[in-house]
Amino acid sequence: MSKLITPEFRGSFVSLVEPRSIPGVDNSKPKYQITIPLPKTDAFWTTLKKLVESTAQEKWGKIPPKMKSPIKDGDLMEREEFADCNTVQATSVNRPGAVNAELQPIMDPEELYSGAYYRASIRCFAWEHPTGGKGVSIALDNVMKTKDGEAFSGKSSASDDFASVAPSAALLD
Repeated sequence: MSKLITPEFRGSFVSLVEPRSIPGVDNSKPKYQITIPLPKTDAFWTTLKKLVESTAQEKWGKIPPKMKSPIKDGDLMEREEFADCNTVQATSVNRPGAVNAELQPIMDPEELYSGAYYRASIRCFAWEHPTGGKGVSIALDNVMKTKDGEAFSGKSSASDDFASVAPSAALLD
């Protein structure tokens, strides 16, 4: 099973500190996750597609006709941050390792959020559902946060909200 290191991407649906269950799916096991959007033209997609195909062929001898692929067209997801991108969701039942750009472990959970920039180490695995569905999914091993970005939550920081009314703001006038 080959491991890939992704190019830098802006993480979305980031849940790297606490595992999250899939809404609306009964008995879904909580998982750590991150959605990886990259431009459709990025060479990463060619590499990942080949790995997905080889994983399927290794499991079933050929690619099943209705195999579920982990690669999604971001333009069909109606999210501004996914425009002109493909996406893949990487998940794990085990907490992934997280380091900063200097390879130091990230201890503050507030540092890992949707909108920050990351690289991830990922692997493909094939699966079969008892009802007959087959597919390949992406396992998340580790992440490297490369830099901060504007959080996708739309939430501002407390210091930004109150900067104009703080006692020290009067000194700036």
